[in-house]
Amino acid sequence: MLLAIPITSLVGLWGFAATVTVGDSVSLLTVGRLYSSIGTAAGDLSAALQREHILSAEYLATRSAADRDTLAGQRVVSDQARTRFRRATSTEEVQSSMSAETKARYDELMKRVDAVGAVRAKVDDGRIGPMGLSREFALVPDALHRLYVTVSLSEDLPLYRQVRGIEMIGQAKDLLSRERALATGALALRQPMTDDELRLFTRLAGNRAFLMEQALSELEPELRGPFTELAVSPLYARFTDMENRLLGGSTVSPAEWRTAGDDLDAFYQRSLTEAGVALGERAAPSATATFVRAGVAAVLGLLAVAASLLVSYRIGSGLTRELAGLRRAAADLAEVRLPQIMERLRRGERVDVTAEAPTLEPLGSTVEVHDVAVAFDSVRRSALDAAVEQARLRDGVSQAFRNLARRSQSLLQRQLKLLDGMQTQAEDPETLDGLFQLDHLTTRMRRHAEGLVILSGGASGRKWRSAVHMEDVLRGAAAQVEDYARVRIFPMGGATLVGNAAADMTHLFAEIIENATVFSPPDSLVSIRGELVGRGFVVEIEDRGLGLTAEKRAAINERLASPPEFDPAETDRLGFTVVGLLAARYKVDVTLRPSPYGGTGVVVLLPEELLGDPEPVDPPVLTVLPEPSATPVVPRRAGPAVPVPADLWRPTRRGGGLPRRTRQADAPPRPVEKPRLSGVEARERSPEEARALMSALQSGWQRGRAEDGDGGDER
Repeated sequence: MLLAIPITSLVGLWGFAATVTVGDSVSLLTVGRLYSSIGTAAGDLSAALQREHILSAEYLATRSAADRDTLAGQRVVSDQARTRFRRATSTEEVQSSMSAETKARYDELMKRVDAVGAVRAKVDDGRIGPMGLSREFALVPDALHRLYVTVSLSEDLPLYRQVRGIEMIGQAKDLLSRERALATGALALRQPMTDDELRLFTRLAGNRAFLMEQALSELEPELRGPFTELAVSPLYARFTDMENRLLGGSTVSPAEWRTAGDDLDAFYQRSLTEAGVALGERAAPSATATFVRAGVAAVLGLLAVAASLLVSYRIGSGLTRELAGLRRAAADLAEVRLPQIMERLRRGERVDVTAEAPTLEPLGSTVEVHDVAVAFDSVRRSALDAAVEQARLRDGVSQAFRNLARRSQSLLQRQLKLLDGMQTQAEDPETLDGLFQLDHLTTRMRRHAEGLVILSGGASGRKWRSAVHMEDVLRGAAAQVEDYARVRIFPMGGATLVGNAAADMTHLFAEIIENATVFSPPDSLVSIRGELVGRGFVVEIEDRGLGLTAEKRAAINERLASPPEFDPAETDRLGFTVVGLLAARYKVDVTLRPSPYGGTGVVVLLPEELLGDPEPVDPPVLTVLPEPSATPVVPRRAGPAVPVPADLWRPTRRGGGLPRRTRQADAPPRPVEKPRLSGVEARERSPEEARALMSALQSGWQRGRAEDGDGGDER
């Protein structure tokens, strides 16, 4: 293997050099073939369209029958040139010589050529002006230039600059025709060009002069001769003089402009044709010379590879034996010892780096191999030290978060008790309503602090001594979200949840319910249903939002099934992280699925070991408060008075659990009006009625908290 690397490199370099050299030769031949096949036909097509452009501009200006006939004759010439170009470029030989990029440019050129008919229709109908006509007729030459660029030679080849120079002169000839056409229309009407036309005319003239000058500087004397003769000819000077007069705002004779332009265009075309023939004749000898260089390079490369093989074999055989021993020692350390150490660090165990990963002993007799062993050992020790330090840092951060959250939990619990006392003493309805809202906010703050404890690896700390009814767990969870009034919990029979899991499951359901309310319309319901199944108890939570894509839903389900270790740097979807950690802790299955309402449904399967003894449930009993036609209000441990639909009142249960409601003995039953989702009552209460309502709520809350005892407090 040690020998294979340098030998493979040498062979690769030799092959690369040979390929590049041969490739340059093939490129020369291909370019010569394409130029000889495409060049003449493309030149005829370009010249014909340039001539048609000028005649179209003249016809747009005069709209005379004579100019119309002249234009029609030129269109026939252009169509014949287009047919010859298509026939010359569609042969198998030419198409096979094109690269993928060249074919794409060729297809683009043919689309532009075929679109000439649409431009002709605009000319016939007078729906195009000189500026638009100049843009439309420039599309074919521009596409032809892009095609030439794809078949040009590499910059390293000697003919590259010559090909580029000739292409620039071809572009200058096209700019000449656009310049002539733009001025022809104005001269035919015997009026000066508009400001826009004059600006375009100035830009075309400047670009044409620049391209001509740049091209002459790059061409060799043999190829530069015809164009130098053109540049110093009286004809070129006469045209330039008329051009300057038009730029200065003067006028020239339309006939002189036409004659000088036609003669100059013909001169350009003859020079380009001569240069193209000369360039094609030079391509074949260059290709032959390149092939010769490729053969010499191939022979020399083979000799160098053979010599390198002999030297490498003698030197590498000794290194191979020594490196094999080093590889075995390093593999044992990397594949056996280090993974075991990292696993222990993840479990929080203490690790002695020196004892667990001893220093590698120097192997072999080569100094270089010794140095490699020392360097590897240094890297290994640094990496291990960094991993230990990171584990300690992560544990310290988690401990700090956990301590801060515990302190916040204690303070918030004390705040809730203070709020209980203040609610008992308050008589003003507005003050009591504010206290209820503060109670609700405090309960939500306690849930967030509890979530931080869970994320840092701790337990919630709240326990109940007896089993809790499943509906009470879900109502307690719903009371811990901001938009609790939109949550609808359907009856679930007498199923209960063991007390030591009630707090964590309440937190788990609260995270899911809050996510459902946040990502669904504010006027829609979030429904919760539950029932006993063969493997435990299933709770289904559905919203009516926009839902999730199949990919996002699958990713969340995978994360819930196998929650990763919490990373403080990742703060997105912390609720799902908390749900995943709690679900893994209690072996609860949480799965997202599409909802029939269009949103998202969450299915939570509680295992049988989390279920308590079922409670018998009496028929629903309505607590009627002392005010007429009022919406029934259920006291909630977590917050303000919450209007509850008539089909969701709490049943009276036997045994332990969360607060119970009983019928007031001194209040006769009254018909209850179905509440709206917003919780707005049918009429506004008087101060006396509101005070009686709040007093009744306080009594229910105090009784519920007294039955809960200290089991619901932080430990």
